[in-house]
Amino acid sequence: MTVKEEIPDRRLGKEVVGTTFKVYLHLLKVKQASARHVYRDLEMSSPWLATYHLDKLHNLKLVSKDVEGVYHVNPRRFGILRFFVVTGKWIVPRTLFYTFFFLAMAIYFLYSLPANWNVLTFTLVFIVVIINVVETIWFYKTLSRT
Repeated sequence: MTVKEEIPDRRLGKEVVGTTFKVYLHLLKVKQASARHVYRDLEMSSPWLATYHLDKLHNLKLVSKDVEGVYHVNPRRFGILRFFVVTGKWIVPRTLFYTFFFLAMAIYFLYSLPANWNVLTFTLVFIVVIINVVETIWFYKTLSRT
């Protein structure tokens, strides 16, 4: 494989699973770490295991390694990560933003529409808010299981 070729997202979703995915999530949060830091932070059984997963991520071009042995994350959206936004140290489901948007709409409609319309409109928008809250919780649980 040449340097310019990118690994397809479908392949990444199949290869980056389990502990390797947890290591990648950790690196998304901290941006850079050595194998020893990953070993300690994720409470792995040995530093060699951390090195194994970091090297696997390096081979998939998801991290780069400098001369001092520090791995730097190369953020990519693949698999379940397509449904998340990485902001600093936070990995947030996109549905959380939709929840706040529809909640603001519900509050706006409750106070701005005529009395005969606001209850129906508020109820419909509030149902959408509840659906988004359930989806957000489901995404967080799915991410924590992987």
